Amino acid sequence: MNSTDQGRARRLKSLAGWSFALLALLLTGCATGLEVRSDEDPSANFARYRTFNFFDPMGIEGGYNSPIFGELFREAITRELTQRGYRQSDNPDLIVNVTSRTDDKVSMRTYSAPYMSGAYYNRPGGAHYGSAVGVGVGVGTRATKTTEASIFIDLVDNQKQKVSWQGVAVVDVTDKVAQNLRDAVYTSVNKVFEQYPHTAGR
Repeated sequence: MNSTDQGRARRLKSLAGWSFALLALLLTGCATGLEVRSDEDPSANFARYRTFNFFDPMGIEGGYNSPIFGELFREAITRELTQRGYRQSDNPDLIVNVTSRTDDKVSMRTYSAPYMSGAYYNRPGGAHYGSAVGVGVGVGTRATKTTEASIFIDLVDNQKQKVSWQGVAVVDVTDKVAQNLRDAVYTSVNKVFEQYPHTAGR
């Protein structure tokens, strides 16, 4: 393998690892400030939905995402839907898709800090050389860059090819990587489906 191929392989490996860590960080947020929301198509007839299956591949299974994400989300969503009376079918009423998105955010924070001034400290506006040391409080601002990660779970009407319901999990990526990814996925999916009010055929 030449140096160009080696460099490309390292970049792909780095991207795959970054994607894995980012999603794990999102799922870790389940215990610390995970926000969920949902929306549904008011024209959708949920009473006629009885079966489901998954897009192949789902959005979260594409690109540099680890295939384990798709497996875990399929397991967790299957559990939630079967508990609500839906059954998996090759000709489903609903097709499930899971996608992810990240957005960088910059927030400004104001802070204050006491200081001593004088020639030694070289603080502008402080005491001059040879005079008494001054004491005061400084005020400033600090820019903090964070990443907001979102997971979207779509239930698509197979007949109309239109989203009937969408659940979203959103969190600022500031937590440590999850130690147990399976439990984290199951927890996040459960929290999202708490927003889903329907059962099969109703």
